[in-house]
Amino acid sequence: MFDLDDAILEEMLFSMENQDIDFMVDASTGAVVVMNDDALDSGLDSLDEGADLLPPPAWTSADGYGLMEAFAAGVGDPIARTSLDAALSRGRGVFKAFKTAIEAYPDIARRWYDYKRGAMAKRVAEWYDDARVARGLERLGPEPEDDDLLADDFSFRVAGRDAWPECQHLFRRGLEEALAVFPEPLVEYEYTAIEREIAEGGKEGLVIVTAEAVAGAIAGVAAARRVYVADSSFGKLAYLYVAPEHRRLGLGRRLAEAARERLAKDGIPRFVVDMPFVPAGFGASMKSFGYEPFGTRYLKTDD
Repeated sequence: MFDLDDAILEEMLFSMENQDIDFMVDASTGAVVVMNDDALDSGLDSLDEGADLLPPPAWTSADGYGLMEAFAAGVGDPIARTSLDAALSRGRGVFKAFKTAIEAYPDIARRWYDYKRGAMAKRVAEWYDDARVARGLERLGPEPEDDDLLADDFSFRVAGRDAWPECQHLFRRGLEEALAVFPEPLVEYEYTAIEREIAEGGKEGLVIVTAEAVAGAIAGVAAARRVYVADSSFGKLAYLYVAPEHRRLGLGRRLAEAARERLAKDGIPRFVVDMPFVPAGFGASMKSFGYEPFGTRYLKTDD
């Protein structure tokens, strides 16, 4: 089995992006073998009899489009985001349109090409490990964990009250979502209570954890505070919100846990999650982290 070095990786990445060729990979050398009979660089004639060929890492135009879509969802600049969304709405020529649109924003374009290369390189690394295992060899990389996958697409920052103003737009989005589902008086009451919780956290008592997408937008936020009762205290999650385009990835759970861990480092061992507007399945997700149910909330309306 060949060693996956940088030169082989680059050749594979180049071949994966070229949807006009069919290729295989020589298991002994790592060389890319073009299988098209009419290709100028076809490697069919030079193959040794009985050569051990591997099917290449799977990568389709749908994978490429999904990658562009995921990246665009995390762009913080609203003008750039609008431009990229417009490019993605194109039918034919969408890849060229996206390339043209993103190159108008050099910093975002740099992040995009780094993100794209990282995602494709990860696909190759996983393929390589699977090929090794199929041949009775050891896996070189560990099995990917959920947290590892999140770390590839998001950077997490733990801060204090000073970080809250930059999260206000997510707070407003959460309020708008709640108003679209629940009675207005209930939402106003609960959000007023949340604002009071955050205000009472004090300058030193509030912990803000943000998840920033690779393209720069804040994808989610958790705000936790210390609650003092007599000579004791506990931590409480005051607010949690993940933008819709980044949900179902475990991001909310990760943000809540990061806030709890920060308070635990300050000697606060108990942490309460009491949020009125979270998805129904969030509780089951938290149970997998060792949380126990703490009360219930029900709503009935005749509207």
